[in-house]
Amino acid sequence: MKKYMESLSTKKIIKDQSLLRHEDIRRNIRVLPELQAFIPPLLPDEQAQLENNIRKDGCREALLVWETTEGSLAGSDDISPVYVLVDGHNRYGICQRFGIDFRVNLVSFSGMDEVRSFMIENQLGRRNLTPEQTAYFRGLRYLDERGTRGKYKRDNHKGQNVPYASADFIDTASNPEAKAESTAQKIAKQYNVNEKTIKRDAEFAAGMDKLAPALKASILAGSVSVSKSVIQQLAKSDIPAGSLTSIDSLLTGSDQLVAADKPASVSIGRQMSKPAKPAALRKRLHSLLASLTATGADEIGICDQIIDCAAMLKKTLVENHSGERAKNL
Repeated sequence: MKKYMESLSTKKIIKDQSLLRHEDIRRNIRVLPELQAFIPPLLPDEQAQLENNIRKDGCREALLVWETTEGSLAGSDDISPVYVLVDGHNRYGICQRFGIDFRVNLVSFSGMDEVRSFMIENQLGRRNLTPEQTAYFRGLRYLDERGTRGKYKRDNHKGQNVPYASADFIDTASNPEAKAESTAQKIAKQYNVNEKTIKRDAEFAAGMDKLAPALKASILAGSVSVSKSVIQQLAKSDIPAGSLTSIDSLLTGSDQLVAADKPASVSIGRQMSKPAKPAALRKRLHSLLASLTATGADEIGICDQIIDCAAMLKKTLVENHSGERAKNL
């Protein structure tokens, strides 16, 4: 909460929030899939606790909403107002599902890049991030600051024990005498890790963005566990963003990359540490079904995630059932 308030205080809160305007905004909040993707899914017990708290005490914390225009989002001259949800996606979904009142704070941003940076920084301020989530958001921040989101290549990767090349980002405009500091060094210093960790986080984030939303969410939530090296291997591929929809397609893609680079190497796909957990997949499926009722929800995108999640659950149940039958023979 403190981190949230500190970050919010750096933004310009729009003052005109009269009752009538407030009601109009609440009815027209838009949830953008590309921004919702920055919100890691809650663990089942976290979701249940948040839901219980809101149903008991109401939504105490205001949702953060960016007031912008259709033109700013679509690159046109359309000045129709748009109210984009920036923070509070889980609270918003619960309030919509149970008809619970909520407040909004309108905040000014210069554009989508600033919104994205704000959301990444806000997520990194959370205390309950998993190691995968922490690596993902640190990597996203690195890629965004370098302006290479979705374009990451490992052609210049030197390996874990070999130093990287000299600074990739130098800020000498304000101080020509300043020692060059790379983007990775700057971020590493802030989060008390080394530069190579940030570089590997960037590989992980770039690889994760090759996955379909449902598979990415399952990995970040911990319901599916895959070796980081499998994900990092995808970073240098030409696989389209969001195209890998299942564990099978993920491992096939990484196997093909390894085969192309090192024909004699062992399949990297076999490094997956454990299968999907049916209980976690059921929870994820239930959450997706519930999100369909949210006003402004991306119904087509959510339906795609439901299909992917249901397919993963079915595959896991079939495999578990087959394993049980084999034991009983």
